[in-house]
Amino acid sequence: MSRLKQLIVEIRHRSLWQVLLIYVGGAWVCYEIIDTITDRLALPEWLPVLAIILFLIGLPVVLATAFVHEVSPPTVAPAEPTPLTEAEAARVEVETVAARLEARRRHRFLTRRNAVASFVVALAAWGVVTTAWLLLGDRGPASKVERKSIAVLPFENLSPDPDDAYFADGIHDEIISQLGKIASLKVISRTSVMEYRGQRGNLREIADELGVTNVLEGTVRRAGDRVRITTQLIDADRDVHLWAENYEQELSDIFAVQADIAERIAIALEAELSSEEGTSIAGQPTDDLEAYDYYLRGIEYLGRPGVRQENYRNAQRMLEQAAELDPRFALAYARLSILHTNAYEYALDRSEERLRQAREAADRALQIDPGLPSGHIALGYYYHSVRDYDRALQELAIAERGLPGSTRVLWVRGLILKRQGKWDEALASQEQALALSPREPNLLFMLGVTHNSLRRYEEAETYFDRALALQPDFVEVALVKAMVPLWSRGDTGPLRTLVDGIPPGFDPWGLVTALRMYVEYFDRDYAAALEVLSHSELEYFEWPGPGGSGSGGSAPRTLYTGLCHAAMGETARAQAAADSARRDLEARLRERPDDPRVHMALSLTHAVLGNRDEAVRDAQQAVELMPISEDAMAGPDYVRNLATIYVWFGEVDAAVEQFERYLSVPAPQSIKSILLDPVIEPVRDHPRFQTLLEKYE
Repeated sequence: MSRLKQLIVEIRHRSLWQVLLIYVGGAWVCYEIIDTITDRLALPEWLPVLAIILFLIGLPVVLATAFVHEVSPPTVAPAEPTPLTEAEAARVEVETVAARLEARRRHRFLTRRNAVASFVVALAAWGVVTTAWLLLGDRGPASKVERKSIAVLPFENLSPDPDDAYFADGIHDEIISQLGKIASLKVISRTSVMEYRGQRGNLREIADELGVTNVLEGTVRRAGDRVRITTQLIDADRDVHLWAENYEQELSDIFAVQADIAERIAIALEAELSSEEGTSIAGQPTDDLEAYDYYLRGIEYLGRPGVRQENYRNAQRMLEQAAELDPRFALAYARLSILHTNAYEYALDRSEERLRQAREAADRALQIDPGLPSGHIALGYYYHSVRDYDRALQELAIAERGLPGSTRVLWVRGLILKRQGKWDEALASQEQALALSPREPNLLFMLGVTHNSLRRYEEAETYFDRALALQPDFVEVALVKAMVPLWSRGDTGPLRTLVDGIPPGFDPWGLVTALRMYVEYFDRDYAAALEVLSHSELEYFEWPGPGGSGSGGSAPRTLYTGLCHAAMGETARAQAAADSARRDLEARLRERPDDPRVHMALSLTHAVLGNRDEAVRDAQQAVELMPISEDAMAGPDYVRNLATIYVWFGEVDAAVEQFERYLSVPAPQSIKSILLDPVIEPVRDHPRFQTLLEKYE
């Protein structure tokens, strides 16, 4: 018999075709199940491939065992053949055939058993790897996404008039707001998606970067009183189109279109939509299309990067026009209130009139629509600015019920919790906000500021780096990042390098001049510090604290001049400059008697003048106006200033007590940065001060 025929006989003899059919069929069924599980649970794509590899590895094992196993009874040749009768010969032949059949049956059983065992082992190995990955693996942003998560990419403006781009941006913003009302959806904020404007890259990569599964793309074309909106919802994980629609409607139907888009997305993603959410989505904010047009123009100005006076003025003008055209336009009043509060917080206008306008606009919005989430957010912003934190949190809680996916709510809540000294809760709120807006530089900056206050300097720098990677021209982040080495280890080098590279004409609030001066002052080059001050056109410097900390600076240039002359031992010049600063600050104090920053500056002024009682009085007044118990972010700055005033007059015990208080709570500076101040020099060798250094160095 030829070898080929012999092989075919052996294959049939060993039931190999049946074994292969069982193994391959079972592997195929399991692969389909694994592929479905992987897709449903957003597991890595390499897991189905791993299953195929393991099944292929098991195949040679099955083939080998089919040829290895052969069970047959042992035969022993008799020493001398014994003649058999015919009956005995027939019996022996029957027994031999039965033995062979039994051996073949046992062989088939063992072969099939080994095939099943190989299959089970391969499947178990896949299960072990999958479980290990789920428990221990570095899953990355793409693997942690929720299936009911969506990023709405910027809508492309196809209008004949390129100036209508604001309209496409406004529709984009409103659709995100509508989706944010659905509690079961995770919706990425507008700020994080704006960097993808004009990009049509790999949607899966974009989804991974934003931590979502689904992406909505769209275009807007406005021509006269008609608008055409096209949308398509894509499961970026699977590259599957879930839903698409073209809307060509009268402009008067724009609100119905926005509501329909939100509802269709909820259906496509199988997101639960409550009756309250459906009613909210279907609501129409205004009947006046011209007012709505002004509103869209206003929010486009507010969406522009940076804090620029011009953008705020234009936005205010547009929103006020919208409210004038429709006095019942609650949403316009809410946005206007937030604008006023932000202008106050970012020191564009720190007047009481600005706060009054913020409160009136928020009250008007809620008078028109008591359940308006944006109105409660606006009122929460206002209460935060006037430091009524409990009422601010109450308003934010109300707003969150209507806008469960609001980054604004989480953002402001994080600020408030920090001021209340609830640092862990504040971090949790900020991290939740970052999950909804992972590409937003402001949120990354806020988290960096929080970690810096906790003296987690390395973590702070990581967040600052991420913010700058997204927005390289974010000057405030660059400045604060350069100050981290100064705060953490008393190193002025990075800050000097940064401010030396800033063009002379850029000096918002006088902050850059103040930082340049302080670099020279801390490095004991007082003549260079005076030179820096002489080039500034500003007579008064006032800037907000980093990341909305609420502290910042407020002082006339003459105070800094007096500090430099005092450090140089030029008492007459120092006191002349300080006396000028005193008159300026006392005039401001009559306008703002409860501003702790002005009291702090006045205390330093009296220190230069040698007025011990007045210096301590104003420093203590600043602490009382902004105690740590009421503001854990800004309060420590005033405690540190009080300690410095005590040092100035040689009262070491009182100074050490206040420095101990400062260093024992979250605050930006370490003991090494405190030592940079020339005022500390005369007392740093005092035994009590040395004990403080040993404890915190």
